Amino acid sequence: MRMPRLLMLALAWLLSMGSWADTIGVVIPQDTVLTRSFVEALASRMPADRLEVHVLGIPQVPDSASLLVTMGQEALQWRLAQSSQIPTIATYVTLDGLRELHDSVRPSSVQILLASAKPDRQLRLAQLLIPHMNTAGLLFSEQQQWQQRFWQAAAARQGVTLYARGVAHADELPRRLSDVLNQSDVLVGLDDPALYNAENLKTLLLTSYARRRVLIGPSAPFIAAGSLSTTYSTPENMAESVIAAWRQPWKPAAIRYPEQFSVLSNDQVAHSLGLPPPDDGELMRRILAMEQTR
Repeated sequence: MRMPRLLMLALAWLLSMGSWADTIGVVIPQDTVLTRSFVEALASRMPADRLEVHVLGIPQVPDSASLLVTMGQEALQWRLAQSSQIPTIATYVTLDGLRELHDSVRPSSVQILLASAKPDRQLRLAQLLIPHMNTAGLLFSEQQQWQQRFWQAAAARQGVTLYARGVAHADELPRRLSDVLNQSDVLVGLDDPALYNAENLKTLLLTSYARRRVLIGPSAPFIAAGSLSTTYSTPENMAESVIAAWRQPWKPAAIRYPEQFSVLSNDQVAHSLGLPPPDDGELMRRILAMEQTR
């Protein structure tokens, strides 16, 4: 008769453990392949916690949540309009989007995980792919000139010379691009939709490759279009980085890049430029090792 009692005690213990689980509210802009992949990745890595997914503008997130995770610019803006003090990690916010939040007051309860590629990683990637690279070229629009200081600091840390030029108007792009390519070993794209868009892509790629210069970045969608390589964060990388940020001592109002990342390259572009096919996994491991030794 003792066995049923032991089973009942064990069941009671398991049920009490469940009561300790955190409730994680995930606020998404809409139901997409990306949002589903991210939520699934988050759920698989937090099996003891309960995830409640809320589509922006439909239900309200309960105040009982231990953590809020927002996806994208609109969800972050929604969160900043709330008076709640629930710890929040805002994901999939770009540097371009961050500029739009310049005048917003960010409470200490909100941290931001950027979706834009980290400048240090992009420059390290360029160094690994182009071993004799000394100068990295950078183009930026007037709206994104404020990003230049991040790249200058990253270039100094990596021992790279940065040759940067601004593009005030669209008709200046060919001339500024030629200037940058003539003075640098590689063109590194930044998160600047005014320049790096479908309309300018042909000019950027054809002009660069005509001068035997590669384009690094600015993001994963550009790889299929003809960029050589980039660092980026998959939904799994972003989920792991959310968990890491949540488990670490809270950093009030912090803006950071995901700790986990991946590398994506275009083998065909590498071949056409006479470069060896990139090993994305090895490139990621080498960049990560460099970060961990600093």
